[in-house]
Amino acid sequence: MASAGPPPPERNLSLPGPSRLKPKKTRRSLSYEIKYKIIQELEKGTRQVDLARQHGVNESTIRIIKKDAAKIKEHMNITKSTGASMIKYFHNQVLLKTEKLLVSYLVRQARRNVAVDTRSVKEYARELYAAVSRKMGITEPKPFNASSGWLQRFKKRNKITNINIGGEEASADRVAAGEFPPFLREIMEEGQYTDDQVFNMDESGPFWKKLPSKTFVVKNASKIRGRKLQKERITVLFTTNASGTCKLKLSVIHTACKLHAYKSMDMTKLNVHWLTARKAWMFSTLSLSWFDDCFVPDVKEFCEQQNVPFKILLLLDKAPGHSPLLLDRHPNVKVVFLPPKTTSILQPMDQELICNVKAAFSTKKFKLLNDYTNTREELRNLSDTTTDSKSEDDEDQQLAEQQVLLKQFWRIFNIKKAVDFLVEAWDQLSVATVRHAWRHVLQDILAVRQSQSVTGEVQTVVVAVDLAREAAQSVTAAGFPETTNDDILEVIRDPDVTTDEMVDDDDVSEEAGGASSQEEHRLSHSNVRGAIECVEKVKLLLSDDHDANRYEIFTTQLLQTMEPYIKVYHDNINTSRQQSITEFFARNPPQPAQASDSDRGRDSDDDFEGFVREALTNVDDSDGDSPEGQ
Repeated sequence: MASAGPPPPERNLSLPGPSRLKPKKTRRSLSYEIKYKIIQELEKGTRQVDLARQHGVNESTIRIIKKDAAKIKEHMNITKSTGASMIKYFHNQVLLKTEKLLVSYLVRQARRNVAVDTRSVKEYARELYAAVSRKMGITEPKPFNASSGWLQRFKKRNKITNINIGGEEASADRVAAGEFPPFLREIMEEGQYTDDQVFNMDESGPFWKKLPSKTFVVKNASKIRGRKLQKERITVLFTTNASGTCKLKLSVIHTACKLHAYKSMDMTKLNVHWLTARKAWMFSTLSLSWFDDCFVPDVKEFCEQQNVPFKILLLLDKAPGHSPLLLDRHPNVKVVFLPPKTTSILQPMDQELICNVKAAFSTKKFKLLNDYTNTREELRNLSDTTTDSKSEDDEDQQLAEQQVLLKQFWRIFNIKKAVDFLVEAWDQLSVATVRHAWRHVLQDILAVRQSQSVTGEVQTVVVAVDLAREAAQSVTAAGFPETTNDDILEVIRDPDVTTDEMVDDDDVSEEAGGASSQEEHRLSHSNVRGAIECVEKVKLLLSDDHDANRYEIFTTQLLQTMEPYIKVYHDNINTSRQQSITEFFARNPPQPAQASDSDRGRDSDDDFEGFVREALTNVDDSDGDSPEGQ
């Protein structure tokens, strides 16, 4: 009987059910240096399969490297010639510029407490993209549709949060506006605040040199030297109480600490409080400075003069520039924030007061322009020729002279004159106008306020705009006689810049002669280090939070926000140059040894350690002040 042979091999039958998990492959990323070496080996004749085994990659990876050999060699040549460790290729410079300006636009809207929706952001981005293309002279830019995917990535890259996801634009919250006056009345009754003790502050950012768009100067702005000054913006802070008896001194925020127009004046003794900010905007830290140095001293002085108890209630809107630290900043000042999206309904300063002031300011500006263009020389020239004998050449010459005078006025009209006009317009506001502006937020105690004696008439915006229009029409230069009320409203309205203006505004410089310089705005190494230390202190102060999840989310977002500045700090450390020993001796020449009797027994190693310690101290001091570290 034949012996049985070996058993047949088991068949690998695939049964239904979950398959066995395969080990996950780890992806290797080869640097440009390694790719360059692989290309050199290929040129020497090394087989692709051997290079794949050597570097632990697939043979297809070697083939791709061989295909991209020209690009890899170009990259290595650039890095060797420039010393750069990394090269970033941006394929669409127009889009980069567009996104930069779009961030500025959204920041501007946030500071104005204006929320924007996704639809309007997409439309503005497309218009901005076209404006940047025209500015850069690109007739056929790459297509840009501002898709939803691009918007989500844009928001993530720039940490934008003030874009509503819904399709409807943000509107005033009338429910919250109706609930706030009773709440405010309870606060006033509990604290026994009178109308003299209730204040409101709001800011406005006009272009103080702006003229109607139909005028000669605006139409020919591109041909006039200094044309960008028309878009120079200041921020003005208006503050008054509910009784109208105290209109505080205006506060002006400018980019420069001192301008040429104020060269011979003490900035602390002006008719306004002069504040400085890089973009001439209100921000949280500056709001604290305004509160401590401007508001509290002025209100305290008013209370002493009027024999009113120094107990103040201040109403503010929830703009990003108003710091929440104002809530308990001073024991005698209670700060109350208006509900979001109720500014246009409740805030007294927005109820015709600021608009009245800006309209009166425009009236004064146009009257001064009219006086300047109608000089004695021009009147004498007009009297030399009669109306009947006046030819077309004479009319053209007269128009040319007016244009020259207008351009001269536009150049010499400086920030000091503008501030003086704003102060005059602010002082001319009647008590009745101020009380009328508080009618919505104090509607429950309106009858009590109306029973008090009121001086002056209510100044309406319609009348103020009419006066400004008449003053503009009195200017005989081209374009002014055609001024309408809509043109005046465009001039006095807070700038909601167009895309073309946004592109031009990116290059606007400060007024010539200003005292501010780039050194004032330089981000020093010590400032970055101080900011990081403050962040660490904040984390330490909140580390006892019983809600660990809330604290973890906060610290994560905080570190993500500080990541660009931490990178700046690390770059400053890496680029700081250590002082050489020869430079140390150049600054600290060695002195002859003069050992005292008590030092004669000291070991020479101790002397050397002291020398090294002193050298390292000098190195640290020099690094902190070096230009490379700033």
